[in-house]
Amino acid sequence: MEPDQIKAENTRKNTEMLISMLEHKKLKYTVDEQTDARAHIRLHFTGEDLPITLHIILRTDRQIASVFSVMPFKISQERMTDAAIAVAAANHGLIDGSFDLNPQTGEIRFRLTSCYIGTVLTEALFSYLMFVSAETIDRYNDRFEAINNGSMDLEAFLKADAADEGR
Repeated sequence: MEPDQIKAENTRKNTEMLISMLEHKKLKYTVDEQTDARAHIRLHFTGEDLPITLHIILRTDRQIASVFSVMPFKISQERMTDAAIAVAAANHGLIDGSFDLNPQTGEIRFRLTSCYIGTVLTEALFSYLMFVSAETIDRYNDRFEAINNGSMDLEAFLKADAADEGR
C-alpha cells in the first residue's frame, strides 16, 4: 500500500473509533465530512451558561485529531487588550489545549490536538479529548463573555483564574 493510502486507512480507523466512542456514550453528533482527506464530526453541548459546539477534525495529511470550538460571541475592539490578557492567563494554567484570540475578528477559539501517526487512538483518549475540551470551554466561556460585555473586569477574571489553579 502507498504511504497516502496507509494514512487514509489510519484516518478511517480513527474515525470509526471516535464514532464508536460517541455511540457508546449515547452522544448526538453530526458527521459534516468524511473523505480520504479528513473527517469532521460536530457535537453540541449545553454548558452551565453558554452553548458549546465541538468540532473534531481528523486530518489525513498530518495524522492529527483536533478538537476546536469557537466562542458564540466576538470580542469588541474596546475590550481586546483585556481579552488578550485574559486568554493568556487562562492558557497559562492549562495542561492540555489552548485558547486563541484573533485580534482582527475578535474570535476566541479553543483547540486541542493529538497525533495518531501509525496508531489508532483509543475510545478513552477520544473521550478525554472531548470532555477536557468541553470542561475547559465551559469554565472560561462565560468569563470571556463577561470581560467583553463589561460585567467582569480583568482583575476579577485573574482572581477567578487564580482560584481555579488552587483547586
